[in-house]
Order: sequence, then C-alpha cells, then structure tokens
Amino acid sequence: MLRRSANQAEVGTAVVGLASAAVGFIEKSFSATQVCINYAEGPPNGPPLLLLHGLSRDWRSFSVLLPELSHHFHVFALDLRGHGRTDRVADSYRIAEFAQDVTEFVRARFPLGTAIFGHSLGAMVAMNVAASGNCPVKAIILGDTMITPENFRRSLYAPLFRQLYELLRHTQSHAVLAAGMGKILIPVPGLNEPVRIEELPGNTSEALAEWARCALQTDPDAIAMTVDGRAFEDWAPHKTLPRISCPTLLLQGNPELDAMLSDDDVKLALRLLPNARRIQFPLLGHALFMQQPKPVLDTVIKFLSSVAN
Repeated sequence: MLRRSANQAEVGTAVVGLASAAVGFIEKSFSATQVCINYAEGPPNGPPLLLLHGLSRDWRSFSVLLPELSHHFHVFALDLRGHGRTDRVADSYRIAEFAQDVTEFVRARFPLGTAIFGHSLGAMVAMNVAASGNCPVKAIILGDTMITPENFRRSLYAPLFRQLYELLRHTQSHAVLAAGMGKILIPVPGLNEPVRIEELPGNTSEALAEWARCALQTDPDAIAMTVDGRAFEDWAPHKTLPRISCPTLLLQGNPELDAMLSDDDVKLALRLLPNARRIQFPLLGHALFMQQPKPVLDTVIKFLSSVAN
C-alpha cells in the first residue's frame, strides 16, 4: 500500500479551490497503522471537534458548517479510509476498520478528549469509537445515521448506492458521472413510481457535481461492502450502544424527505444509549446541514456548549 508520507510527521498544505467556506483550514496528513489519513484543521478557537463524513463524501461535505463552527471550536475534519485523499485498503471497509483509524487519530491528537460529529457512515464510526473505550470521547453527535443494518436495507439508500457503484465501475469522467447520478432512480414514500435523484429538491446540478467529485475519490469497494452488507459484519448495536457513556445527540431528518434514521431506530437507540437525546428536523432530509445549515449549526453548538459546562 502506498502512503503519501513515510513517517508519523504531519504535513500541511493550505486548502485552495473548492469552497470559500474552507478558508482558514489547512490540509494535513496523519500516518495511522494501515492508512495515511488526510484531514483538514481549522484555527484553534476553542475545544476540539472532530467531523466524520458519510459514504462517498469527504471532509469538504462539512464546508457550509466550517465558518461558524470554527468560531467556537478547534475543528478537525477527516477523510475516512477509501475516501478523499486518504489511502484505500482493499476489502477493509467495515465499521470497526474505519473506527480503528479514527481511534488512532484521536489518541494521538486529543489526549484530553474531543467531541465527534459524524454524519451517516461517520456517525456509525463515531459510535464505534466512543464505545471502544480506547480513546477519550467527550460527546458524540449522530447525524441521520442508521442504528440497525436492516434499516439501511429497507431504505432508498440501498438501491441508490447499488446504482452508484455500477456507475463508478464504468466511468471516471466527472461530467458523465454527475449526469448519471442525476438519473439514478430511487423509491420515494407516497409515490408509486421511482423518481430520478435530479428531480428531488436540493439536487441541483451544482450539488450533483460536488457529489460526483467526492464519489470519484471514493474506493468503489467501500460502496460495494456497504451494499452487500459486509461493512456491517462487526456491527452489533445491542452490544455497542450501551457502552457509550458520553453525552449523545441524535439528529433525525424527516423519513418522508429521504432521511435514513427511522423512528424505530430512534426508539432503539434511546433505549440502549445511557445518555442520549434526540432532535428532529421535520423540514430536512438525510443531507441535513447540506440542505439548511443554520438549524443544524444552532443545535450542535447549543448541545456542545451544554455538555461542556
């Protein structure tokens, strides 16, 4: 496996290009046991906050949150293994494997602990990290994730990622991929026929182009292992969640607007998690802050301020 750095030193480069929202953040690298992790670090304006993105995304998916979060926190945003500029590892995209990388990063960078905000896949990784007891986690925020693999298999995201995987197998063209992603057909609650992603609110050509950029930097193996269930081989919520002792906040979008976190999963999580609460966003779907950043920002900052006092 090739790495971008041969030792444990961190190398920093200024973030340029994509989003003005990322101004002030520096991309660096950290050598974990199996992968060299790419991450972005903001100015040291408060306690640490670690951001973990979802499947087929990268750290820049949090760009709309970074300006405000970086006023309150020392923000770190990772590219998970197989995503963005972090190394790929064949057949190694199980939740525990993602979590091992993050655990090593947390232990090295945050000896006094950190809060973690994970979205979708990133939230599952955050739960695993917090439950392991192998590194200090002060609080976790779980952004519209799943608690049980059955919920993913029943959701519109199973066919969505199956079709995305097929697209990635056949093209490496950004324009072709973005156009193809817009044509992906998914079931929508209340409708008899599936609809194209590009027909749903929020899926503008710009949004699809950004998702395509991220997807092209994602190892198709990571998507395949999620679709066929191998990513969840080590995931046992009834064992994992009760071991999470830190304050936990669940952010739930509206399932009728493509949100993943079901009411049944919320009930299970609140029963298993020792110290958890749930906030609902009835006007937002799975993307949450990518659709409307302000309500999510306000909730995250209020929660983290409350657990810090």
